[in-house]
Amino acid sequence: MLHDILREVLDIRSGKLLNTDTQNENYWKTVFDAEWKGNLHFSVVMSEFNRDLGQYYVTRDGQLISPTYTFTKADDKLFRKMQRLIDDVENGKFSNKKTMRERISSYVEQKGLVSYMNNTKWHELFETLNNNMKHIEIQYKTIFDENAPDEYWALYGDEELRYISLAQLHWLKIKHIITQYRDRGALLPPEVESFDKKDELLQILRKYNIPYEYDENEQAFIIIGYK
Repeated sequence: MLHDILREVLDIRSGKLLNTDTQNENYWKTVFDAEWKGNLHFSVVMSEFNRDLGQYYVTRDGQLISPTYTFTKADDKLFRKMQRLIDDVENGKFSNKKTMRERISSYVEQKGLVSYMNNTKWHELFETLNNNMKHIEIQYKTIFDENAPDEYWALYGDEELRYISLAQLHWLKIKHIITQYRDRGALLPPEVESFDKKDELLQILRKYNIPYEYDENEQAFIIIGYK
């Protein structure tokens, strides 16, 4: 097993090896986890869907402070790369690295922004939208984005929202008109259907006390993360 191999080939220096029998919400199982002072961790996880797919990274307080490195083959080359990352932890390279939470807090304070949302409200909103109108079109800007997007996309097709920290969302726009196209064959134009979800969206926003503005030109609700 990879766990046993890593225990044998990796030197965690002053780190402490922890038990690894956990699976996170995205179906990655931890197979190696070493901890250092300051709640620094070097972790190796394997996908539950693809047994050959793995990742390793460094976290502090459960948040990434290193890139996420992906691998599909466990060999000496991989073990050397892992050992270099462990040595970087041991030598203090990550001691002053900011977590995403710290980066957000610093940026918000520096820019004088006021928070209008929290993680609970964001999760309630996205869970309800995914369960009831996953074809709704959205666009959003994080506090770290220099430019706003210039187009909308379907909620169900957005992969980034599963992984980013929702606390960095500056604003989110939701168009209440859903347009769907039905193929009628090569010789005929597609059939177009439109559905107006304005009233349903209003009910959701009011139910969870979510602050919003309305853009008449774009026919979209603007959820305010920071102002």
